[in-house]
Amino acid sequence: MNNKDILQLCFGNLLRRRTRTILSVIGVVIGTTAIIVMLSLGLGLSQGFQEQLESYGNLHMIEVYNWGGGGSSGQSKLDDRTITKMEKIDGATVVTPQVSQYVVITGDHKRAEAQVIGIKMEMLEAMNLQVEKGRMLNGSDKNGLLMGKAVAASFYDPRRQEGRDWGNMEPNVDPLAKFTITNDWNAGSNREGQDMGETLLLNIDAQGIGMLTNTDDEYAYNIYTTIEFAQKIKTEWEKAQNGGRPSGNSGNQSEYNEVMVYVEDLNKVSTVSETIRNDYGFSTYSLNDMVKEMQKTTNMIEAVLGGIGGISLLVAAIGIANTMIMSVYERTREISVMKVIGSSLKDIRKMFLLEAGMIGFGGGLIGIALSYGISFVMNRFLSGVIAGAIGGMGSKVSVIPWWLTLAALAFATFIGVISGYSPAQRAMNMSVLEGLKNE
Repeated sequence: MNNKDILQLCFGNLLRRRTRTILSVIGVVIGTTAIIVMLSLGLGLSQGFQEQLESYGNLHMIEVYNWGGGGSSGQSKLDDRTITKMEKIDGATVVTPQVSQYVVITGDHKRAEAQVIGIKMEMLEAMNLQVEKGRMLNGSDKNGLLMGKAVAASFYDPRRQEGRDWGNMEPNVDPLAKFTITNDWNAGSNREGQDMGETLLLNIDAQGIGMLTNTDDEYAYNIYTTIEFAQKIKTEWEKAQNGGRPSGNSGNQSEYNEVMVYVEDLNKVSTVSETIRNDYGFSTYSLNDMVKEMQKTTNMIEAVLGGIGGISLLVAAIGIANTMIMSVYERTREISVMKVIGSSLKDIRKMFLLEAGMIGFGGGLIGIALSYGISFVMNRFLSGVIAGAIGGMGSKVSVIPWWLTLAALAFATFIGVISGYSPAQRAMNMSVLEGLKNE
């Protein structure tokens, strides 16, 4: 028999025992749906954790601190020479020193407090930040400020109100205006310039050149500038706080307290971080480390949920095996006749395996469609309730990637074929005389 004849026989046999076939298919549908939905909840939980961490910062970023020292290289300083070496680490895309100072910034008779951070322009490009107003910072901006949106919203007039409106994220100042950076914590109020003690009053002119679009991450609460301008602010700030005397570190502009490393490939973040700790002896921090720990938890949850769904599919496999065994007993005459007229044993086995595989394949397809429907309902109407129950924090509580769909369909078909293997072997080994005699 050719494959077309075998396929027609399989369809005819399944349709002839329609009720039994439908019941077997339903078992596969339930099992497939259970596996996909259960795993989709675990994947949704994992994605939720990642989305929450991404709102805290960039998963590609590694922060390096000068808290360690004395690694295998004997290096103990975060200076330009060390940065040059770090740039050669496999996976490190951009390495930049970070110079920061918390300041008071005034403009348009209003004031705000924020962290001014100086980094390389290449790092700003790597972070893929979007500008809502103005333009991106570049190396030619001698005193330019790229303002986070939350900073622009935090400006307030101290003569009219006691503090900023925390519920408002709309800019309260033109981010492209001229600003003054000062160490006067009373700036803009009726007590401006008072209670400075031995601290000298610091006033540094700055020019706003843009405002970031981001509203809900760490970048929204910072002001970015060039390393040179940030170093100037930091040096002048320390001198002012010291009564005009330079601090111990003010003269050393090539040694830093913190360095940022951007790793384009997420899979290499942990490796780069370990290299910096082991070979250079510095302390590192990355949100990606938290992702790894959370993934261990979510993988365990996915395994438990998948196991629950797998039990349902195992029950369906028993149902398919029962259907095929009964089919062999009921079709002894048909099998015997096929052998007498010259059908090969391989064709007979192929016929039973194909019937079992068709039950698994058909049930898998329907189960996939049902799973997408259930996932849609959960995400659309039950996301709040389910997220609260299982701790999900993402935009979706159920996530079905394409690979899960294909894997579930292949697994359902495989289960069907495996379930039909023993009955197929029984049909192959059946004696023709015994079969005709039983009939």
